[in-house]
Formats: sequence, structure tokens, C-alpha cells
Amino acid sequence: MHLLPFTTRTALGVALCLAMAACQDRITTTPTPAPAAETDATAMPDAAAPAVESELDGELVASTNEPFWQAQVRGPGPSLLLRGIEGERELAVASSQTTGDTRTVRAVDASGAVELTVTADPCQDSMSGAQFPYSAVLVIDGGTPINGCARPASMPPPGEPQ
Repeated sequence: MHLLPFTTRTALGVALCLAMAACQDRITTTPTPAPAAETDATAMPDAAAPAVESELDGELVASTNEPFWQAQVRGPGPSLLLRGIEGERELAVASSQTTGDTRTVRAVDASGAVELTVTADPCQDSMSGAQFPYSAVLVIDGGTPINGCARPASMPPPGEPQ
């Protein structure tokens, strides 16, 4: 058997070690998926991204002027509490749908139906000048639509301390 000179054997040994190290490096640095709890939601494709609940989907308070009405969408249940000069009614929410920046809530009771449409358009109260994040339209028992303003129920009325 013919033996290679020491320098050639050393060079081949070093080359073999480097080749093995390169292969080993590829094996150990292959990315592994992070556990579900550590996965960054922003890295997920749109189709797999979790739905984000909008403030429009939560509890809301809408107010109108002349005539004065306040409609409060609250849960669980959910229900719509309607207050005005004619008294107070609590209606069961029959449907609530959010499409884009608009939410429409339809509620019913033995006396009729109320429809509240809230849009993510800023609104200024026609009497006080207070600023609200949403515009609203209230229709009571099929009557004339009444324009008003709305806010998330978690937000204090504009102008009041938090």
C-alpha cells in the first residue's frame, strides 16, 4: 500500500474536516418552525391571519339631537337599549353586520324594530360641537332616518373627564 506524504495527508484531512463541518453547519442551521405561541402573527399569510375585532364590533353608544335619542348596543345578549323623550325600550339584537367601516345593527321588540348604522367617519355633535369618532343613523320603527354621532361604549362622552 502506498502512503501519501505527510503534507498531502494533512491537506486531505483538513479538506475532509472542512467539508464535514460545512455539511454539519447546514444541518444544524436549518430553520425550525417556532412553537405556535412564539410565531409572529405578522409573518403569517393574510389567509391565515387571525381576525382582528374592530371597535365597531364592540359595544357602542349613538346619540341624536332634535329629536333626542340614545341607542346603546351592549352585550352579552346582545341588546339595544333605546332611550328618548318617549321613554326607554330594550330590544333584542336580531342581526349585527360589519362590512368595511360600517356596522348595521337591527334590533326588535314587541313594539317594532330599530336599525342603527354606524360608520367610521368622524362626527361633530350638532348642538354641543363635541367630536365623536363615528357617524350614526338611527331608524325607529320604520320612521325617518335620524342622523347622529357615535362612540365606543368604553370611551367617555366627549368633554367629560375620563
